[in-house]
Amino acid sequence: MNTNRNGKIARLTRAVREELNRWLDNGESGRQLVAWLNAQPEVLAVVATVLGGSAIREQNLSEWKQGGYWDWQARQEALELVQRLGEDTAELQADGRLPLTDTPAPWLAARYAVATRQVAGAEGAEGWRRRRELCADVVELRRGDHSAERLRIERERLDLERAESKEHLEKLF
Repeated sequence: MNTNRNGKIARLTRAVREELNRWLDNGESGRQLVAWLNAQPEVLAVVATVLGGSAIREQNLSEWKQGGYWDWQARQEALELVQRLGEDTAELQADGRLPLTDTPAPWLAARYAVATRQVAGAEGAEGWRRRRELCADVVELRRGDHSAERLRIERERLDLERAESKEHLEKLF
């Protein structure tokens, strides 16, 4: 069950919600989806045990579209972005260059990219507050990138010093 949301559809199994979201993504009509949902054995079990026998209605689906389905779409966007970032990182590494960020940072960057959709729609004082928070988070991500680059340069310098010290010792003996 989805613990972030509490509507009828959120209480269905993850597998059913995933399939429902894919149907919604393909533009399936609400009436057909409600009929499909109410015919699924997993849904019937949840309706009987958790929802007190109250079947899924079109209103429930409409509410899901504005919440859980929107979350699912945002997650899909983030996953696609992470996949593209992974491909780009692999491409960069294949060229002998270092990746731009550490392993978890592309995932975070992707989530922030999706979050910009929410921020862009926010108005007034709330919109400005969200923009400031997003900017502060992006600054922290970039600060991490810069720290990683400084660390890489420092390691190269130490490697060079070691090599020079080794050469010097070999000349002495």
